Amino acid sequence: MVLSGVEREILQNSDIHQSKSLEQALASQSVVQLGLLMVLPMVMEIGLEKGFRTALGDFIIMQLQLASVFFTFQLGTKAHYYGRTLLHGGSKYRPTGRGFVVFHAKFADNYRMYSRSHFVKGLEILILLIIYEVYGESYRSSALYFFITMSMWFLAISWLFAPFLF
Repeated sequence: MVLSGVEREILQNSDIHQSKSLEQALASQSVVQLGLLMVLPMVMEIGLEKGFRTALGDFIIMQLQLASVFFTFQLGTKAHYYGRTLLHGGSKYRPTGRGFVVFHAKFADNYRMYSRSHFVKGLEILILLIIYEVYGESYRSSALYFFITMSMWFLAISWLFAPFLF
């Protein structure tokens, strides 16, 4: 939208520019993107079972353990393979009976395993964010700019660096 001139038209059109309803819609969308509505059921469940102080402590510990980075990466893997399944035909889950395994992998192996599903898409999002940062003009001075782009920066960074982090 930035490179096509649509953003310039939005900024020059007085009916759209500085529209409070548009800003409120974007701000509420960013709250959902931040995951607050996704975290709320978990905090409520733990809070009802063990108490809200314990739920808050568990939530803070999860954030310190970078659980949000891991689950963002995991959702990227699921989305990639769901998309491939829809495009190229069905697949079946075949349980192996093995548990969760943590092992050291070389950079080349990590790149080979995650290049199409995460690295390419993460780099595309990163390049688009940089283009928006350089050429975009809307909401530059407001705090709304931070809320709109923060979740996308988090997604790109998670997809690019999570395999090496974990």
